[in-house]
Amino acid sequence: MTEQFAALASLAQNPGKTRDDVLAYFYDKWQNNYLVLNKWFSLQAMSDIPGNVENVRKLLNHPAFDLHNPNNVYSLIGGFCRSPVNFHAKDGSGYKFLGDIVLQLDKINPQTASHMVSNFSRWRRYDDNRQKTCKGPAGEDCVY
Repeated sequence: MTEQFAALASLAQNPGKTRDDVLAYFYDKWQNNYLVLNKWFSLQAMSDIPGNVENVRKLLNHPAFDLHNPNNVYSLIGGFCRSPVNFHAKDGSGYKFLGDIVLQLDKINPQTASHMVSNFSRWRRYDDNRQKTCKGPAGEDCVY
C-alpha cells in the first residue's frame, strides 16, 4: 500500500482522466479501510491543481465522507487548508470555502469547527490582497 500511495500522490498533482481513473481505482481497492480513505481524502484535498476547491466541494458529497466524523473533516478540510495554492487563492475562494464549512461544523461539532477556524490564524503573514479577502465565518476580518 505504501508504494501505491506514493504513486497516487504524484498523480494527484496532475489534473485529467488518468488522475481520476487512478483515484477511483485506489478508492475501489481500499474503500473498506477508513484510515486509508482518510489519507485518500487528504491527498486529493492537498493537491495544488488549479481550482481544487471545486473538487473538495464534490468530495463533501462522497458516500465515504461524513461531516459529522471529525477524522473525515480533518482529512478533507484540513488537507485543503494545507494547500498554499488553493486555500490561499488570490480570489479568496479558499477562505470563503473554509468559512462556509466552519459555519456548518459549528452546528454539528463546535470543537471541530474551532480547530478548523485556526487555519485563519496566520492572516497577517499574507500579502495585502489576501488579508483583504480573509474573512471569518461570519464575515469579520481574520483577527483570531
